[in-house]
Amino acid sequence: MKRHFLCAALLVFVCCTPQETKAGDVSFDPSVRYSRIVIDNCLYHFQANTTAAGFAKYDESGSLVASSESSRGFDYVPGLVAKAVLECVDLYKDSTWAKPWFYSIQAYGETYYSTTHSGASLDDLNACKLYFGLYDLTKSGAKFENATVADHCATAKGKALTGLSNHNSTYAISSSTSNTFCGNSSTYEGGWWHKSDYNSQLWLDGQYMGPALLAMMVADGRYISGSAAGDWAIIRKQFDMCWNRLWDSEKKLLYHAFAADLSLDQVSNWADQTGTYATNPHYGVSREFWGRAAGWYFFALVDILEQMDKVGKNGADADYVEFKRQLEAVADGLLARQDATTGCWCQLLQYENGVTPAGCSKANYLESSASAIFVSTFLKGIRLGYLDRAKYEAAAKKGYQGLINQFLKTSVGDDNDYALINCCKSAGLSKKNSRDGSANYYLSGSDTGKTSDYTEGKVLGAFILAATEYERAYPPAAAAEDTGGECRCLRVTITE
Repeated sequence: MKRHFLCAALLVFVCCTPQETKAGDVSFDPSVRYSRIVIDNCLYHFQANTTAAGFAKYDESGSLVASSESSRGFDYVPGLVAKAVLECVDLYKDSTWAKPWFYSIQAYGETYYSTTHSGASLDDLNACKLYFGLYDLTKSGAKFENATVADHCATAKGKALTGLSNHNSTYAISSSTSNTFCGNSSTYEGGWWHKSDYNSQLWLDGQYMGPALLAMMVADGRYISGSAAGDWAIIRKQFDMCWNRLWDSEKKLLYHAFAADLSLDQVSNWADQTGTYATNPHYGVSREFWGRAAGWYFFALVDILEQMDKVGKNGADADYVEFKRQLEAVADGLLARQDATTGCWCQLLQYENGVTPAGCSKANYLESSASAIFVSTFLKGIRLGYLDRAKYEAAAKKGYQGLINQFLKTSVGDDNDYALINCCKSAGLSKKNSRDGSANYYLSGSDTGKTSDYTEGKVLGAFILAATEYERAYPPAAAAEDTGGECRCLRVTITE
Protein backbone atom coordinates (compact mmCIF):
# COMPACT_ATOMS: atom_id res chain seq x y z
CA MET A 1 0.00 0.00 0.00
CA LYS A 2 1.30 3.46 -0.89
CA ARG A 3 0.48 6.79 0.71
CA HIS A 4 0.80 10.08 -1.22
CA PHE A 5 1.30 13.55 0.20
CA LEU A 6 0.99 16.58 -2.10
CA CYS A 7 3.08 19.56 -1.04
CA ALA A 8 2.83 23.21 -2.05
CA ALA A 9 5.88 22.87 -4.24
CA LEU A 10 4.12 20.02 -6.07
CA LEU A 11 6.35 17.44 -4.43
CA VAL A 12 5.04 14.01 -3.65
CA PHE A 13 6.60 11.85 -0.98
CA VAL A 14 5.95 8.28 -2.02
CA CYS A 15 6.42 5.91 0.88
CA CYS A 16 7.23 2.42 -0.26
CA THR A 17 8.63 -0.80 1.08
CA PRO A 18 12.26 -1.62 0.23
CA GLN A 19 11.09 -4.23 -2.28
CA GLU A 20 9.31 -1.49 -4.25
CA THR A 21 12.26 0.85 -4.38
CA LYS A 22 14.02 2.41 -7.12
CA ALA A 23 16.85 2.36 -9.55
CA GLY A 24 19.67 4.82 -9.89
CA ASP A 25 22.26 6.42 -7.68
CA VAL A 26 21.82 8.58 -4.60
CA SER A 27 22.26 12.35 -4.45
CA PHE A 28 22.94 14.10 -1.17
CA ASP A 29 19.85 15.52 0.55
CA PRO A 30 20.36 17.44 3.82
CA SER A 31 16.96 16.29 5.09
CA VAL A 32 17.94 12.61 5.00
CA ARG A 33 19.42 10.73 7.93
CA TYR A 34 21.87 8.56 6.04
CA SER A 35 23.13 6.81 9.16
CA ARG A 36 19.75 5.16 9.56
CA ILE A 37 19.40 4.22 5.92
CA VAL A 38 22.83 2.60 5.82
CA ILE A 39 22.56 0.78 9.16
CA ASP A 40 19.04 -0.50 8.46
CA ASN A 41 20.14 -1.80 5.07
CA CYS A 42 23.66 -3.05 5.68
CA LEU A 43 24.08 -4.06 9.34
CA TYR A 44 22.74 -7.55 8.81
CA HIS A 45 24.35 -8.22 5.46
CA PHE A 46 27.88 -7.03 4.74
CA GLN A 47 31.27 -8.61 4.16
CA ALA A 48 34.69 -8.47 5.76
CA ASN A 49 36.79 -8.47 2.62
CA THR A 50 34.92 -11.36 0.98
CA THR A 51 33.64 -13.18 4.09
CA ALA A 52 30.06 -12.80 5.33
CA ALA A 53 30.03 -10.70 8.50
CA GLY A 54 26.46 -9.45 9.03
CA PHE A 55 25.10 -9.24 12.57
CA ALA A 56 22.03 -10.98 13.97
CA LYS A 57 18.82 -8.99 13.59
CA TYR A 58 16.61 -8.03 16.54
CA ASP A 59 13.37 -6.15 16.88
CA GLU A 60 12.70 -3.11 19.08
CA SER A 61 11.93 -5.29 22.12
CA GLY A 62 15.19 -7.22 21.83
CA SER A 63 13.69 -10.39 20.34
CA LEU A 64 15.74 -12.24 17.74
CA VAL A 65 14.40 -11.87 14.20
CA ALA A 66 17.21 -13.49 12.18
CA SER A 67 20.48 -15.14 13.14
CA SER A 68 23.86 -13.74 12.20
CA GLU A 69 25.19 -14.63 8.76
CA SER A 70 28.77 -14.13 9.95
CA SER A 71 31.55 -16.67 9.77
CA ARG A 72 34.12 -14.02 10.60
CA GLY A 73 34.16 -14.28 14.40
CA PHE A 74 35.65 -11.56 16.58
CA ASP A 75 38.05 -9.33 14.68
CA TYR A 76 38.83 -5.93 13.23
CA VAL A 77 36.06 -5.55 10.65
CA PRO A 78 32.88 -6.51 12.57
CA GLY A 79 34.42 -4.95 15.65
CA LEU A 80 34.85 -1.66 13.80
CA VAL A 81 31.24 -1.77 12.60
CA ALA A 82 30.06 -2.59 16.12
CA LYS A 83 31.92 0.34 17.66
CA ALA A 84 30.57 2.71 15.02
CA VAL A 85 26.98 1.53 15.46
CA LEU A 86 27.19 2.00 19.22
CA GLU A 87 28.28 5.61 18.69
CA CYS A 88 25.25 6.12 16.47
CA VAL A 89 22.99 4.38 19.00
CA ASP A 90 24.27 6.76 21.67
CA LEU A 91 23.27 9.72 19.49
CA TYR A 92 19.80 8.31 18.79
CA LYS A 93 19.19 6.24 21.92
CA ASP A 94 15.81 7.89 22.53
CA SER A 95 14.55 6.86 19.09
CA THR A 96 12.66 3.58 18.93
CA TRP A 97 14.15 2.74 15.54
CA ALA A 98 17.70 2.68 16.98
CA LYS A 99 16.91 -0.04 19.53
CA PRO A 100 17.29 -3.00 17.13
CA TRP A 101 20.82 -1.83 16.31
CA PHE A 102 21.75 -1.84 19.98
CA TYR A 103 20.46 -5.35 20.56
CA SER A 104 22.39 -6.65 17.55
CA ILE A 105 25.67 -5.25 18.83
CA GLN A 106 24.95 -6.27 22.40
CA ALA A 107 24.48 -9.86 21.21
CA TYR A 108 27.79 -9.72 19.34
CA GLY A 109 29.58 -8.32 22.38
CA GLU A 110 28.05 -10.92 24.67
CA THR A 111 29.22 -13.71 22.37
CA TYR A 112 32.88 -12.72 22.62
CA TYR A 113 33.33 -10.87 25.93
CA SER A 114 35.30 -13.75 27.49
CA THR A 115 37.63 -14.16 24.51
CA THR A 116 41.29 -14.41 25.47
CA HIS A 117 43.64 -12.20 23.45
CA SER A 118 47.20 -13.31 22.82
CA GLY A 119 48.19 -9.89 21.54
CA ALA A 120 49.45 -11.36 18.28
CA SER A 121 47.28 -9.07 16.12
CA LEU A 122 46.63 -5.38 16.67
CA ASP A 123 43.77 -5.70 14.17
CA ASP A 124 41.91 -8.14 16.39
CA LEU A 125 42.61 -6.19 19.56
CA ASN A 126 41.03 -3.14 17.96
CA ALA A 127 37.64 -4.88 18.01
CA CYS A 128 37.72 -4.68 21.82
CA LYS A 129 36.97 -0.94 21.60
CA LEU A 130 33.28 -1.81 21.25
CA TYR A 131 33.14 -2.72 24.96
CA PHE A 132 33.71 0.89 25.99
CA GLY A 133 30.63 2.06 24.10
CA LEU A 134 28.62 -0.98 25.17
CA TYR A 135 29.48 -0.34 28.81
CA ASP A 136 28.42 3.30 28.58
CA LEU A 137 25.01 2.22 27.25
CA THR A 138 24.45 -0.55 29.82
CA LYS A 139 25.96 0.81 33.04
CA SER A 140 23.81 1.88 35.96
CA GLY A 141 21.42 4.65 34.93
CA ALA A 142 22.14 4.27 31.19
CA LYS A 143 19.49 3.93 28.50
CA PHE A 144 19.93 0.16 28.20
CA GLU A 145 20.97 -0.49 31.80
CA ASN A 146 21.99 -4.11 32.23
CA ALA A 147 24.25 -5.01 35.13
CA THR A 148 25.24 -8.36 33.63
CA VAL A 149 26.29 -6.88 30.29
CA ALA A 150 28.12 -4.03 32.02
CA ASP A 151 30.06 -6.57 34.11
CA HIS A 152 30.89 -8.52 30.98
CA CYS A 153 32.23 -5.33 29.38
CA ALA A 154 34.59 -4.96 32.34
CA THR A 155 35.72 -8.54 31.82
CA ALA A 156 36.33 -7.90 28.13
CA LYS A 157 38.36 -4.77 28.88
CA GLY A 158 40.52 -6.73 31.28
CA LYS A 159 41.20 -9.43 28.71
CA ALA A 160 41.99 -6.82 26.07
CA LEU A 161 44.45 -5.18 28.49
CA THR A 162 46.16 -8.52 28.91
CA GLY A 163 46.39 -8.80 25.13
CA LEU A 164 47.97 -5.35 24.90
CA SER A 165 50.44 -6.25 27.62
CA ASN A 166 51.37 -9.46 25.81
CA HIS A 167 51.83 -7.56 22.58
CA ASN A 168 54.05 -4.99 24.27
CA SER A 169 56.30 -7.67 25.73
CA THR A 170 56.28 -10.26 22.94
CA TYR A 171 55.61 -8.51 19.63
CA ALA A 172 57.80 -5.44 19.90
CA ILE A 173 61.06 -4.46 18.22
CA SER A 174 63.99 -5.74 20.24
CA SER A 175 66.96 -3.72 21.37
CA SER A 176 69.31 -5.65 19.09
CA THR A 177 67.05 -5.10 16.08
CA SER A 178 66.78 -1.39 16.82
CA ASN A 179 70.55 -1.07 17.15
CA THR A 180 71.06 -2.81 13.81
CA PHE A 181 68.36 -0.77 12.08
CA CYS A 182 69.23 2.71 13.23
CA GLY A 183 72.94 2.75 13.84
CA ASN A 184 73.58 1.52 17.38
CA SER A 185 70.56 3.33 18.80
CA SER A 186 67.57 2.22 20.86
CA THR A 187 65.29 4.64 19.04
CA TYR A 188 62.96 1.91 17.75
CA GLU A 189 63.16 -0.49 20.67
CA GLY A 190 59.64 -1.37 21.83
CA GLY A 191 57.90 -0.56 18.55
CA TRP A 192 54.79 -2.72 18.21
CA TRP A 193 54.72 -5.13 15.31
CA HIS A 194 51.45 -4.94 13.39
CA LYS A 195 50.96 -8.70 13.74
CA SER A 196 53.02 -11.63 14.96
CA ASP A 197 53.86 -12.71 11.41
CA TYR A 198 54.99 -9.18 10.46
CA ASN A 199 58.18 -9.29 12.45
CA SER A 200 59.51 -5.84 13.42
CA GLN A 201 57.14 -3.98 11.07
CA LEU A 202 55.33 -0.80 12.16
CA TRP A 203 52.27 0.13 10.10
CA LEU A 204 50.28 3.34 10.18
CA ASP A 205 47.01 1.46 10.61
CA GLY A 206 48.41 -0.27 13.68
CA GLN A 207 48.49 3.02 15.56
CA TYR A 208 44.70 3.14 15.53
CA MET A 209 44.42 -0.54 16.42
CA GLY A 210 46.90 -0.63 19.30
CA PRO A 211 48.12 2.60 20.95
CA ALA A 212 44.73 4.31 20.53
CA LEU A 213 43.13 1.35 22.34
CA LEU A 214 45.73 1.63 25.08
CA ALA A 215 44.82 5.32 25.48
CA MET A 216 41.22 4.27 26.11
CA MET A 217 42.46 1.83 28.73
CA VAL A 218 44.54 4.49 30.46
CA ALA A 219 41.57 6.86 30.62
CA ASP A 220 39.62 3.93 32.11
CA GLY A 221 42.26 3.47 34.83
CA ARG A 222 43.87 0.35 33.32
CA TYR A 223 47.63 0.17 32.69
CA ILE A 224 50.10 -2.29 31.17
CA SER A 225 53.20 -0.61 32.61
CA GLY A 226 51.84 -0.14 36.11
CA SER A 227 51.14 3.58 35.77
CA ALA A 228 49.39 6.11 33.58
CA ALA A 229 52.66 7.96 32.97
CA GLY A 230 54.35 4.77 31.81
CA ASP A 231 51.55 3.94 29.38
CA TRP A 232 51.39 7.44 27.92
CA ALA A 233 55.13 7.14 27.29
CA ILE A 234 54.55 3.87 25.42
CA ILE A 235 51.79 5.45 23.33
CA ARG A 236 53.86 8.52 22.52
CA LYS A 237 56.85 6.43 21.49
CA GLN A 238 54.81 4.38 19.00
CA PHE A 239 53.76 7.58 17.23
CA ASP A 240 57.20 9.14 17.40
CA MET A 241 58.70 6.09 15.71
CA CYS A 242 56.11 6.15 12.92
CA TRP A 243 56.27 9.89 12.45
CA ASN A 244 60.06 10.04 12.30
CA ARG A 245 60.24 7.34 9.62
CA LEU A 246 57.00 7.73 7.67
CA TRP A 247 56.17 11.43 7.47
CA ASP A 248 57.25 13.09 4.23
CA SER A 249 57.55 16.78 5.05
CA GLU A 250 57.62 17.84 1.40
CA LYS A 251 54.54 15.94 0.26
CA LYS A 252 52.89 16.26 3.69
CA LEU A 253 51.82 12.64 3.57
CA LEU A 254 52.58 9.45 5.51
CA TYR A 255 54.06 6.33 3.96
CA HIS A 256 52.30 3.08 4.86
CA ALA A 257 54.94 1.27 6.94
CA PHE A 258 58.56 0.58 7.75
CA ALA A 259 60.56 -2.52 8.63
CA ALA A 260 63.21 -2.47 11.31
CA ASP A 261 64.81 -5.80 10.39
CA LEU A 262 65.80 -5.72 6.74
CA SER A 263 67.41 -9.16 6.91
CA LEU A 264 63.99 -10.82 6.92
CA ASP A 265 62.79 -12.27 3.64
CA GLN A 266 59.23 -11.04 4.21
CA VAL A 267 60.29 -7.41 3.71
CA SER A 268 62.75 -7.89 0.86
CA ASN A 269 60.23 -6.95 -1.83
CA TRP A 270 58.84 -3.73 -0.32
CA ALA A 271 61.19 -2.09 2.20
CA ASP A 272 63.72 0.32 0.70
CA GLN A 273 67.19 -1.11 1.27
CA THR A 274 69.18 1.50 -0.62
CA GLY A 275 72.26 2.70 1.25
CA THR A 276 72.05 2.71 5.04
CA TYR A 277 69.92 4.18 7.80
CA ALA A 278 72.42 7.04 8.10
CA THR A 279 72.46 7.90 4.41
CA ASN A 280 68.90 7.16 3.27
CA PRO A 281 65.92 8.74 5.10
CA HIS A 282 63.68 6.23 3.29
CA TYR A 283 65.68 3.21 4.46
CA GLY A 284 63.33 0.41 5.45
CA VAL A 285 60.24 2.37 4.39
CA SER A 286 57.53 1.37 1.91
CA ARG A 287 56.98 3.27 -1.32
CA GLU A 288 53.44 4.61 -1.36
CA PHE A 289 50.96 6.75 0.55
CA TRP A 290 47.94 4.49 1.03
CA GLY A 291 44.75 6.33 1.94
CA ARG A 292 43.14 4.03 4.51
CA ALA A 293 46.34 3.57 6.49
CA ALA A 294 46.83 7.34 6.67
CA GLY A 295 43.20 7.61 7.71
CA TRP A 296 43.59 5.34 10.72
CA TYR A 297 46.68 7.25 11.86
CA PHE A 298 44.75 10.51 11.48
CA PHE A 299 41.78 9.18 13.43
CA ALA A 300 44.02 7.72 16.14
CA LEU A 301 45.43 11.18 16.86
CA VAL A 302 41.96 12.63 17.51
CA ASP A 303 40.95 9.65 19.65
CA ILE A 304 44.09 9.87 21.76
CA LEU A 305 43.63 13.61 22.33
CA GLU A 306 40.06 12.86 23.40
CA GLN A 307 41.29 10.34 25.97
CA MET A 308 43.92 12.77 27.22
CA ASP A 309 41.23 15.37 27.83
CA LYS A 310 39.33 12.84 29.93
CA VAL A 311 42.25 12.54 32.35
CA GLY A 312 43.04 16.26 32.48
CA LYS A 313 45.90 16.50 30.03
CA ASN A 314 45.83 19.65 27.93
CA GLY A 315 47.94 22.08 25.96
CA ALA A 316 50.47 22.33 28.78
CA ASP A 317 51.36 18.65 28.40
CA ALA A 318 54.21 17.86 25.98
CA ASP A 319 52.55 14.70 24.65
CA TYR A 320 49.29 16.54 24.05
CA VAL A 321 51.10 19.28 22.15
CA GLU A 322 52.91 16.77 19.96
CA PHE A 323 49.79 14.78 19.10
CA LYS A 324 47.96 17.97 18.20
CA ARG A 325 50.89 19.14 16.07
CA GLN A 326 50.86 15.87 14.13
CA LEU A 327 47.09 16.06 13.76
CA GLU A 328 47.23 19.51 12.21
CA ALA A 329 50.09 18.52 9.89
CA VAL A 330 48.23 15.45 8.62
CA ALA A 331 45.02 17.48 8.25
CA ASP A 332 46.81 20.06 6.10
CA GLY A 333 48.32 17.37 3.90
CA LEU A 334 44.95 15.72 3.37
CA LEU A 335 43.22 19.01 2.75
CA ALA A 336 45.63 19.62 -0.13
CA ARG A 337 44.86 16.17 -1.58
CA GLN A 338 41.06 16.38 -1.47
CA ASP A 339 39.54 15.90 -4.93
CA ALA A 340 38.23 19.33 -5.92
CA THR A 341 35.29 17.96 -7.88
CA THR A 342 33.87 15.30 -5.55
CA GLY A 343 35.28 16.17 -2.14
CA CYS A 344 36.61 12.62 -1.74
CA TRP A 345 40.11 11.13 -1.63
CA CYS A 346 41.96 8.56 -3.70
CA GLN A 347 43.28 5.10 -2.95
CA LEU A 348 46.85 6.42 -3.36
CA LEU A 349 47.12 9.96 -2.08
CA GLN A 350 49.99 11.30 -4.15
CA TYR A 351 48.21 10.74 -7.49
CA GLU A 352 45.07 12.40 -8.77
CA ASN A 353 41.92 10.51 -9.61
CA GLY A 354 42.21 8.80 -12.99
CA VAL A 355 45.98 9.01 -13.19
CA THR A 356 47.75 5.76 -14.03
CA PRO A 357 51.15 5.75 -12.27
CA ALA A 358 54.12 4.44 -14.20
CA GLY A 359 54.15 0.65 -14.30
CA CYS A 360 50.49 0.28 -13.26
CA SER A 361 47.80 -1.65 -15.07
CA LYS A 362 44.97 0.38 -13.50
CA ALA A 363 44.36 4.03 -12.71
CA ASN A 364 44.05 5.61 -9.28
CA TYR A 365 40.47 5.88 -8.05
CA LEU A 366 38.32 7.57 -5.42
CA GLU A 367 38.27 5.19 -2.46
CA SER A 368 35.34 5.08 -0.04
CA SER A 369 36.78 3.82 3.26
CA ALA A 370 39.65 6.33 3.38
CA SER A 371 37.33 9.16 2.35
CA ALA A 372 34.90 8.22 5.14
CA ILE A 373 37.67 8.01 7.73
CA PHE A 374 39.03 11.41 6.73
CA VAL A 375 35.56 12.99 6.89
CA SER A 376 34.78 11.50 10.30
CA THR A 377 38.15 12.62 11.67
CA PHE A 378 37.80 16.16 10.36
CA LEU A 379 34.31 16.41 11.85
CA LYS A 380 35.27 14.92 15.20
CA GLY A 381 38.42 17.02 15.39
CA ILE A 382 36.38 20.16 14.74
CA ARG A 383 33.71 19.15 17.29
CA LEU A 384 36.28 18.57 20.03
CA GLY A 385 38.23 21.72 19.22
CA TYR A 386 41.40 20.07 17.94
CA LEU A 387 40.98 21.33 14.37
CA ASP A 388 40.07 24.86 13.36
CA ARG A 389 36.47 25.07 12.19
CA ALA A 390 37.07 27.98 9.85
CA LYS A 391 39.86 26.12 8.09
CA TYR A 392 38.44 22.62 7.77
CA GLU A 393 34.64 22.70 8.03
CA ALA A 394 33.94 23.34 4.36
CA ALA A 395 36.17 20.45 3.33
CA ALA A 396 34.54 18.14 5.87
CA LYS A 397 31.03 19.00 4.68
CA LYS A 398 32.00 18.64 1.02
CA GLY A 399 33.63 15.33 1.82
CA TYR A 400 30.51 14.01 3.53
CA GLN A 401 28.33 15.01 0.62
CA GLY A 402 30.84 13.27 -1.64
CA LEU A 403 30.46 10.04 0.32
CA ILE A 404 26.76 10.02 -0.52
CA ASN A 405 27.10 11.13 -4.13
CA GLN A 406 30.02 8.90 -5.05
CA PHE A 407 29.68 5.73 -2.99
CA LEU A 408 26.11 5.21 -1.76
CA LYS A 409 24.37 3.23 -4.47
CA THR A 410 21.09 1.41 -4.96
CA SER A 411 20.32 -2.04 -6.30
CA VAL A 412 23.90 -3.22 -6.82
CA GLY A 413 23.10 -6.90 -6.47
CA ASP A 414 23.85 -7.78 -2.84
CA ASP A 415 20.18 -8.14 -1.75
CA ASN A 416 20.31 -4.84 0.16
CA ASP A 417 18.50 -1.77 -1.13
CA TYR A 418 21.62 0.33 -0.59
CA ALA A 419 25.33 -0.42 -0.69
CA LEU A 420 28.55 1.49 -0.12
CA ILE A 421 30.99 0.67 -2.90
CA ASN A 422 34.55 1.46 -4.08
CA CYS A 423 36.14 0.16 -0.89
CA CYS A 424 39.63 -1.32 -1.14
CA LYS A 425 39.10 -4.88 0.13
CA SER A 426 42.50 -5.26 1.74
CA ALA A 427 46.12 -4.21 1.49
CA GLY A 428 49.28 -5.24 3.25
CA LEU A 429 53.03 -5.48 2.95
CA SER A 430 54.74 -8.86 2.73
CA LYS A 431 55.76 -11.46 0.20
CA LYS A 432 52.28 -12.96 0.49
CA ASN A 433 50.17 -12.28 -2.62
CA SER A 434 53.06 -10.24 -4.06
CA ARG A 435 52.42 -7.43 -1.59
CA ASP A 436 55.39 -5.42 -2.81
CA GLY A 437 54.09 -1.98 -1.81
CA SER A 438 54.18 -0.63 -5.36
CA ALA A 439 51.50 1.60 -6.82
CA ASN A 440 50.53 -1.30 -9.07
CA TYR A 441 49.96 -3.53 -6.03
CA TYR A 442 47.60 -1.04 -4.34
CA LEU A 443 45.69 -0.48 -7.56
CA SER A 444 45.84 -3.91 -9.21
CA GLY A 445 46.82 -6.47 -6.57
CA SER A 446 44.94 -9.74 -6.24
CA ASP A 447 43.69 -8.75 -2.77
CA THR A 448 43.37 -4.97 -3.17
CA GLY A 449 40.47 -4.76 -5.61
CA LYS A 450 37.69 -2.26 -4.99
CA THR A 451 34.17 -3.41 -4.26
CA SER A 452 31.42 -2.79 -6.78
CA ASP A 453 28.46 -4.98 -5.82
CA TYR A 454 28.43 -5.28 -2.02
CA THR A 455 29.16 -3.35 1.18
CA GLU A 456 32.51 -4.09 2.81
CA GLY A 457 32.69 -3.66 6.58
CA LYS A 458 35.60 -1.23 6.65
CA VAL A 459 33.69 1.39 4.67
CA LEU A 460 30.49 0.52 6.54
CA GLY A 461 32.08 1.23 9.92
CA ALA A 462 33.89 4.33 8.68
CA PHE A 463 30.75 5.69 7.01
CA ILE A 464 28.66 5.23 10.15
CA LEU A 465 31.28 7.13 12.14
CA ALA A 466 31.22 9.92 9.56
CA ALA A 467 27.43 10.04 9.37
CA THR A 468 27.13 10.12 13.16
CA GLU A 469 29.52 13.05 13.40
CA TYR A 470 27.81 14.88 10.54
CA GLU A 471 24.32 14.40 11.95
CA ARG A 472 25.50 15.46 15.38
CA ALA A 473 26.83 18.69 13.88
CA TYR A 474 24.07 19.27 11.31
CA PRO A 475 20.91 17.42 12.43
CA PRO A 476 18.43 16.68 9.62
CA ALA A 477 15.44 18.91 10.34
CA ALA A 478 12.85 16.36 9.24
CA ALA A 479 14.45 13.22 7.92
CA ALA A 480 12.23 11.72 5.24
CA GLU A 481 13.04 8.17 6.28
CA ASP A 482 11.64 8.77 9.76
CA THR A 483 8.04 8.21 8.62
CA GLY A 484 8.24 4.88 10.45
CA GLY A 485 8.58 1.14 10.09
CA GLU A 486 10.39 -0.26 7.12
CA CYS A 487 9.43 2.70 4.91
CA ARG A 488 11.82 4.52 2.70
CA CYS A 489 10.55 7.74 1.16
CA LEU A 490 11.43 9.08 -2.24
CA ARG A 491 10.92 12.67 -3.30
CA VAL A 492 9.35 12.87 -6.76
CA THR A 493 8.84 16.16 -8.57
CA ILE A 494 5.65 16.41 -10.60
CA THR A 495 6.11 18.13 -13.93
CA GLU A 496 3.49 19.04 -16.50
